[in-house]
Amino acid sequence: MQKELRMEGKGMEQVPAAKSDEQWLTGAGLKATLPRVRILQHLKAAHDEQRHLGAEEIYARLYQAGERIGISTIYRVLLNLEQVGLVTRHQFSQGAVSRCVYELSFGERHDHMVCVETERVIEFRDAVIEARQEQIAKAHGYEVIGRELVIRVRRITP
Repeated sequence: MQKELRMEGKGMEQVPAAKSDEQWLTGAGLKATLPRVRILQHLKAAHDEQRHLGAEEIYARLYQAGERIGISTIYRVLLNLEQVGLVTRHQFSQGAVSRCVYELSFGERHDHMVCVETERVIEFRDAVIEARQEQIAKAHGYEVIGRELVIRVRRITP
C-alpha cells in the first residue's frame, strides 16, 4: 500500500466547520449518499492531519473504520467530488512512478513541494511566484485560468 502524503505549510486553510457534510454535498448539487459522506469525512480528517490521500488510502481508512465501500465506488465518488469542485486531484510523479492524491478545495491558490525521499508534501503560497506567472502569461498574450506548481525537493544534509 502506498504511503499517505503529509503536507504542511504556513497559512494553510482549516476546514470550514460551519457546514455539515450533507450541506457540502447538496450545496454542490450532489445527493448526500453514504459513500460520499464517508469519503468526504475522511478527506476532512486528512486535511486536519495535513495529509493528501489517494484512493487506496481512503479505502484502507474506510475498511479500518468498518465501512465496506468498494474501491471502484471510491474512485467514482472522488471523480464526482472533483467535478463539482469539492476536491482537487493532484498527480505527483517521480520518474516512471506517478500517483494521484486528493485534497479538499477551498479556492485558495497554493503550490506544493514534494520531498523525493519521504513523499512529504509541503504546501506554500508565494505572491512573487504567482505574480511572475501572471506576467509571463500576459507577455505571451494570455491570461492565467489555472495553474499548478510542484517543486520536487530533497532535504539538504550538511
